[in-house]
Amino acid sequence: MSHAVPEPIAEALSSAVTSTNKPGINGANIRIVATRGDDFLEDVPLDQLPALLEDKETFIWFDAWGSENPVAEKIAKDVFKFHPLALTDCFGVREHPRIEVFDKYLFVIAHGISAGSTAVATETVELDAFLGPRYLYTYHERHSRSIAFGLELVQRNHGGPLRRGPAVMLHTILDRQVDTMEPLRDDVEERIQAVEDRILIRPVADDLTALLALKRTSLQLRRWMTKQREVMLRLGRNEFALIPASDAVLFRDIYDHLFRMTDLVETHREMLTSLHETYLSVTNLRLGEIMKFLTLFTAILMPLTVITGIYGMNFDNMPELRQSWGYYACLGFMATVGGSIFYYFRRKGWIGRRP
Repeated sequence: MSHAVPEPIAEALSSAVTSTNKPGINGANIRIVATRGDDFLEDVPLDQLPALLEDKETFIWFDAWGSENPVAEKIAKDVFKFHPLALTDCFGVREHPRIEVFDKYLFVIAHGISAGSTAVATETVELDAFLGPRYLYTYHERHSRSIAFGLELVQRNHGGPLRRGPAVMLHTILDRQVDTMEPLRDDVEERIQAVEDRILIRPVADDLTALLALKRTSLQLRRWMTKQREVMLRLGRNEFALIPASDAVLFRDIYDHLFRMTDLVETHREMLTSLHETYLSVTNLRLGEIMKFLTLFTAILMPLTVITGIYGMNFDNMPELRQSWGYYACLGFMATVGGSIFYYFRRKGWIGRRP
């Protein structure tokens, strides 16, 4: 059965602007793959999409990307006929993962970690997905590692998870999203250990900056994982007819993975809070030691200053002034006074260790 591309799509296709990503089919940032029985259709042309959607034995994965993709928007509106509010959320920017239920499809917003993210500078990549009975529609503004992994798996295995249905294909993508968080979590843990070692030896101001950056990253990870975990919980508890029970267990596995990771991130936050307190304690202890040294040093020099001040007065009636031993007697007296004060402080344990 042959179907022509609807006129709004044809108009948008002719004026589409290709983004910096690798172009997809027909000069637009779109890629369509499909499976039908033993057949695998790669890089399906747009004009075949309506016919494939009507074929009840075909599973379709439609992927679009780019900050501006009018072709993808037109197809979502005129071919898939998604709800206008869902389209607004899909092609806009949303902060938290979530899931919405419509009559014939599910709308899922999920977030992954960008490839350039580090323990001190984390950035997410939003993924919007429409899950229907025989299709999966995905959209992402920037490059998505989980999408790239899913496409490679489909191409390498001649259909791969898409042969088992769009729900399994969605699971493959979301599962990969969670896996890409593991290196970042490990990086956070290694940096926490490094900062802890430095703080216990000799803390510096840069360590406090590192602690605050790691604490911010841990808070962001916890927030993303908690919201994503709620989405996986709903997908995995047999709540939706579009997800068979045999596929729901796959999403429960992602939920368990996120649950464990959230616990580890929460442990990291507690460690960072403890390290922050340790940093302040060690810094205050060092400051106290410095102040004690300066105070004791001043206390030792103070009587010596008094003695030199007295002998600096211009009186002729001071007997030691005209004695040959007067200068040396004054130095000896000053040494005796200073040594006595130092000995007293040491006996009290104020200088050095208490005996």
